[in-house]
Amino acid sequence: MKKPDISAWGAEPPEFIRVLARLVEQQGSRHAAAERIGVNRATVSTLLANKYPASTGRMEKAIMTWASFVDCPVLGEITGEQCQKERTKPFIGSNPTRIRLYRACRACPRNPEAANNRRTHQ
Repeated sequence: MKKPDISAWGAEPPEFIRVLARLVEQQGSRHAAAERIGVNRATVSTLLANKYPASTGRMEKAIMTWASFVDCPVLGEITGEQCQKERTKPFIGSNPTRIRLYRACRACPRNPEAANNRRTHQ
């Protein structure tokens, strides 16, 4: 696939848009890129075109979390993508690693649900 057009963002698009454009180019389609980061194709298209109707803060965090490396207290250095996958896996009480991940992920500042978890348990 040719490089996605991000000219609507001007001469200096934000880093998360450049990361998203590279992902689309690498994956070969907006749909494939959307699946990799866990959003729908329309979200990818509107972000690249600078026409996303809501605040881009949440999407920026999701994209940069996916793209970055994370120092996980349980698994060590992992990709943002692996971090996202691990925190969405179900709790398994018979697996010691899953128990440790469950506890660590619930309190992790990279987890968008962590703020909700802290509020409900205070």
